[in-house]
Amino acid sequence: MQKLTHEQIGILWITSASIAYGMMPIWSVFVQDSGISTEYLLLFRFICTALLLFSWSIYKKISLKLPMPYLFKFLFLGGVLYIVQSFAYLDSLRFIPASLSVLLYHIYPAIVALIAIIFLKDKITPKMLFCLITSFIGLVVILQPSSYLALNFYGIFLSLVGALFYGLYVIFSKNLAQKFSSIVCSFYVCLFASLAILCYIVIDLPNLQNIKANGILALLGLTFVSTLFPMIAYFLGMSKIGVTKTAILGMIEPLVGVLLSLWILGESLTLIQCLGACLIFFGSILLFIKH
Repeated sequence: MQKLTHEQIGILWITSASIAYGMMPIWSVFVQDSGISTEYLLLFRFICTALLLFSWSIYKKISLKLPMPYLFKFLFLGGVLYIVQSFAYLDSLRFIPASLSVLLYHIYPAIVALIAIIFLKDKITPKMLFCLITSFIGLVVILQPSSYLALNFYGIFLSLVGALFYGLYVIFSKNLAQKFSSIVCSFYVCLFASLAILCYIVIDLPNLQNIKANGILALLGLTFVSTLFPMIAYFLGMSKIGVTKTAILGMIEPLVGVLLSLWILGESLTLIQCLGACLIFFGSILLFIKH
């Protein structure tokens, strides 16, 4: 059996992370339906992940000490970029249809590619450009935003803000992912994200309603399956394949969300949406093929 290349291993890590992240909306629906607000959902998610990563680092004797300049970089990464994109994206769902919000949010690969080419001097090959365009077309087809809906421009603005800040998060993660281990990167992102959410909760004091048992289970799934694992996999993979390919493979995420919605939430998928799913798979798998 032929050994996987350094790049192919990175692609597998990012693909796994995208699949795990794609499960997040399903967990979130069950959590919110159980009476847990978005603020507490995110707080529990990031605090638990940070504690687990801290415990693992002690067990494996991984040093978490960082020079002060890098602490400020992680503060910006987790406490600003990651939190803003999380709240903007989730809040946009209150104003515009989910399909349109997901579509707008997932233009971030184009933002990443553009920033990487202009400011980071990354080279984008014809194959990478083709994969980006193919995956985005597939995303448009599978989500099918309804043209007749009355659009709320504030919701559109929020979704685009989420896309912009996640694109910036991907860009700013690159150098840190190359300098530090995935455990260290994930820990500090979660730590500062937790602190940012905690400050917001202290100021706003959202109500915490009676919590159902299935909400606790979904919250654990959200924490372990769709936060802890993909954050580590994300940093492991991006250090091997770069920001542009990472962003393109991220388009697998909404595909997973749609397919799980069909299976778990009982939503329907048309033939044209199946075609869109195939385009996303094709664009992502093409990146994995070396020749």
